[in-house]
Amino acid sequence: MIGDPLTAVAVIALVAVGSQLVAARVQVPSVLILLVAGVGLGRVLDPDELFGELLFTPIGIGVAVLLFEGATTLRWRNLTIGRAPVVRLVTVGALIAWAVGSATAAMVLDVDAGIAVLIGAVLIVSGPTVVVPLLRVVRPREPVGSILRWEGIIIDPIGAAIAIVVLDAVLEDRSAVRIVTRVLTTAGTGVVVGAVAAVVILEALRRHLIADHLEIPATLAALVGAYAGANELRPEAGLIAVTVLGLAFANQRGAPASHIAQFNAHLGTSILGMLFVVLGARVDLADIGDNLPASLAISAALIFLARPVSVLVSTVRTRADWRSRIFLMTLAPRGVVAAAIASLFAIELEHHGIDPGPLVPVTFTVVVITVTLAATTAVFTARRLHVAQPTPNGVALIGGGGFAVDFADALNRLHVPTLHIGLDDDHAEAATERGQLIFTGRVDTEQLHQTVAAVGIKSAIALSGAEHLDRYSIERLTETLDTSDIYGLADPDHADEPGTAHPATPRQLLDDSITAQHLTELVADGATVRIIRPPTRPRSGWLTICRVDDSGIVTFDQDPTTTTDSDWLVQLGPGLTPQANR
Repeated sequence: MIGDPLTAVAVIALVAVGSQLVAARVQVPSVLILLVAGVGLGRVLDPDELFGELLFTPIGIGVAVLLFEGATTLRWRNLTIGRAPVVRLVTVGALIAWAVGSATAAMVLDVDAGIAVLIGAVLIVSGPTVVVPLLRVVRPREPVGSILRWEGIIIDPIGAAIAIVVLDAVLEDRSAVRIVTRVLTTAGTGVVVGAVAAVVILEALRRHLIADHLEIPATLAALVGAYAGANELRPEAGLIAVTVLGLAFANQRGAPASHIAQFNAHLGTSILGMLFVVLGARVDLADIGDNLPASLAISAALIFLARPVSVLVSTVRTRADWRSRIFLMTLAPRGVVAAAIASLFAIELEHHGIDPGPLVPVTFTVVVITVTLAATTAVFTARRLHVAQPTPNGVALIGGGGFAVDFADALNRLHVPTLHIGLDDDHAEAATERGQLIFTGRVDTEQLHQTVAAVGIKSAIALSGAEHLDRYSIERLTETLDTSDIYGLADPDHADEPGTAHPATPRQLLDDSITAQHLTELVADGATVRIIRPPTRPRSGWLTICRVDDSGIVTFDQDPTTTTDSDWLVQLGPGLTPQANR
């Protein structure tokens, strides 16, 4: 067993990152591999023994960061259609899940009624730590994606508040009036603290009172401060506070916040991985085995009874079609917040001399079952119901003049969508005549990200040769696209400068000799773009830009061993020497 806390943290971090890398490589939701890896790690590492009660402080802060990061993606204007279902799911749906979970626990577990009701309350909490990563993989159409994202994030503080009130009732036998008062004061405290923190930090950012290099640390300090301050006033009010803070960031326009949201997204990915590894490592396989039949019954009741009824009630008289409703019914995993709350409550009950019974193992097992089911079926279900967006395969072209217009025309003929960014007026007119899409808005607005998502852009190529346009456009696009999918031309002005690498530095598309200026000269001299099948022998004078397979997937890294006879090659020429693309 690992006995050193520092070594344990290092191992947890390595396992978390390694699991996410494997998940990305094999294209499966990361939470599934993280849980399996965590359970395996539990054989050599006991988080409770190593960290004791201090374990729940970083877990709480980690969950707060995840809720804040998720809330920064929740924009009111994206929920014009799904607003009513979200409100019903986090109110009526929460009550239905509570009732079904409590009743089932009372029937299948040998526990007091109070503990059964507490188990039901803990299992109200959905899994934004699961749902949000799943949505990145599944990519459901709107408004399904927004409904699930909003529900997963909003239900966490609501469910936690209800659970803490039920715990108080079990410990002190409070009256109904005091229970309602506790719910309202917890919610009110969280909203007020979150709103105050939002006003302070956003106003400071808007007035540029914080140095640029301190904006992200200041925001994190405000986040942790709001979480801790609200919890100090009312237990579990901190989750509401950070959610309100994130909503404020997402729906304000006065303060620059895109770089903060991007940093928190990366931080959230790291925290998510470590949280699920720790969750898996805390699982006691013996306790799970003893309570497995009861846990399966509770999971089945939540999945096949509570969720369908909640969705039906929440979507009645709305514009949600039957496919969307079925998909919503299939996705309601519980997550790390439920597991953390169960562990905290068990400690509190034991402190008051009350046996928590199987609260912790049952909650953990339900989390594992619902997460596993969601992770293994969500993509398949979304595709079968046709609620998943098509796999993006489009190409954004930054500048490029006549070459960009010809290249886009070739890609469009192969059913690859394209989007021009920063195209000059003369060539924009030619592109419009050919029916090509041109982004005419400001690059520094949210409209760029919305357009990229709507068109289905997967990769981008910087072709303008104007450093300010290429660099800034790439920086904005990296907020939506992977840096591995962003390409550019050779830049002789900076090729030999040491230390010029930058997070927004694109991968080189063509040979060193093909610069933006050279490309313009080639087109002026009569070079064109053509589409051909792979020749048996390379033809002199033509340079391959990319290949496109039968499904429209574009590949810029040329590997002759993976090119098939059914692929199309997009080439530039004549008058060039064929060379391998980078």
